[in-house]
Amino acid sequence: MNETFEQYVARILSYAGPDARGHRRILERTPAALTRRARSANRRRLTKPPRPGKWSARDILAHLSEVEMLWGTRMRMVLGENGVPLVGMDQAVWAKRYGRVDPRQALATFVALRRANLDLLAGLRPADLRRWGKHSQFGKLTVARMMALLAGHDVNHSRQIEAILNGKGARRGR
Repeated sequence: MNETFEQYVARILSYAGPDARGHRRILERTPAALTRRARSANRRRLTKPPRPGKWSARDILAHLSEVEMLWGTRMRMVLGENGVPLVGMDQAVWAKRYGRVDPRQALATFVALRRANLDLLAGLRPADLRRWGKHSQFGKLTVARMMALLAGHDVNHSRQIEAILNGKGARRGR
């Protein structure tokens, strides 16, 4: 059964939990956890999909690096102008090139972008977390909600990578 967008958002937010401090901890810990896990896997293991039509660990790492860039840009746009329009993305279009991505480079890109985004978040005041943009799919999207979504997204894809590298396959897409 395919999830609706609303079901997907609810699932992702459930992974993050309600606590903003927990969101920041997830965002801070994910790069090191993924680095440890990817370091223990050879290139074949990283690039082999768990089953036909599913993403490999490499695909997920490429996706994480691009999503990190996208959400970092969105946060900066919202911090620059309250109510700014934010456009959605079609991950299927972006994923078409993931087969050509080096998994370790994708991870390095993710780690560098996350570091930059954490530096940005560290300097924010509580009022900054309430700044918002109007997203084409999510609707009104505050910086705090972006953090929660990104944290849940981390948990979702970290679990998928763990399952793939343990030979159990990914449970869900996105």
